[in-house]
Amino acid sequence: MSRDVAVAMLGTGFIAGFRTQVYGRLEGVKVVSVLGRDLARTAKFAEANGIKFAATSFADLLKGPQFEAIDLCLPNHLHQEAAVQAAQAGKHILCEKPLGRTAEEAKKMWAAAEAAGITHCYGENMLFSPDMEEILSLLERGTIGKPLWMRGREAHFGPHSPWFYDRACSGGGALLDMGCHLIGIFNQAASEKATAVFAHTPTLHHPGDCEDNALALIRYGDKLVGQVEASWTQRGGMAVDFEVWGDEGMITYDRSGLSQPIKVFSKRSTDRYFSEKAEHNQGWLFPTVQEYWRYGYYQEIRHFVECIRENKTPLLTFQHGWEVNRVIDKAYASHRSGRWETID
Repeated sequence: MSRDVAVAMLGTGFIAGFRTQVYGRLEGVKVVSVLGRDLARTAKFAEANGIKFAATSFADLLKGPQFEAIDLCLPNHLHQEAAVQAAQAGKHILCEKPLGRTAEEAKKMWAAAEAAGITHCYGENMLFSPDMEEILSLLERGTIGKPLWMRGREAHFGPHSPWFYDRACSGGGALLDMGCHLIGIFNQAASEKATAVFAHTPTLHHPGDCEDNALALIRYGDKLVGQVEASWTQRGGMAVDFEVWGDEGMITYDRSGLSQPIKVFSKRSTDRYFSEKAEHNQGWLFPTVQEYWRYGYYQEIRHFVECIRENKTPLLTFQHGWEVNRVIDKAYASHRSGRWETID
């Protein structure tokens, strides 16, 4: 019989709540404690999710119920410290994207995890989604021939929490927050490493010192190009588009609200949750059925738990997170220099 895995949730924001619900749908794993920055909010989160122990420091967390893994969903500027503490305590880590604010932070997290000999998993949910798994399988089988150009777009009207708009906390704006998904996909789909990037990362609407739009071109090897479009200024909810153009075909994918098979019109205001980043609660509404599964969170967390039980290396490790951070660092450098930047 597979043993149960005890997990501590680090964070009390939107993504922590979303992921906690996923753990509740899995057998053989349980969130036994939660760490947050504010005691009242952390206690409320614990009560709402049936978690028995709440803490506001890692030292206090260790005084509570025994756990062997953490799910790291804290704001970006807290990732490195929390990951190093957890690794040194011998705890396995699943870290929500992006891994670090910079490649330097990500590399320190990776090094600490490797030194401790723990299981470390980079939380890029999109690569675990059924749709993206099918797309990658099609590419691997050569269905569209040799890929020549990849294009991805992720957009909505901005994150849930104020810290995202403060570069000291977040490390960057739409490119780091959303473009990291697309770069993670490109890195898996390409047969060669990213070699250079050219980017434009302006702030067009939202206050703060983070870009709210980004366009980046990434070269893989000598020919393949990945085009990243990320935005915090699209109205109407979440949009995710992905295309690959090959020399013998193409793949196109659309997961925007308007593409959902169920479309609801309601004159009444409703407090029902329909989908992430929905901006309104009446009129046309587009429910995402089993969002946790369609976005890949269920499969990602199940995979993490299986890797702990079976002592396997995860599909995505902190090395993969570092590789994404490395491309984004160079993209920001390109915006400042106005030229292509080589990725060493």
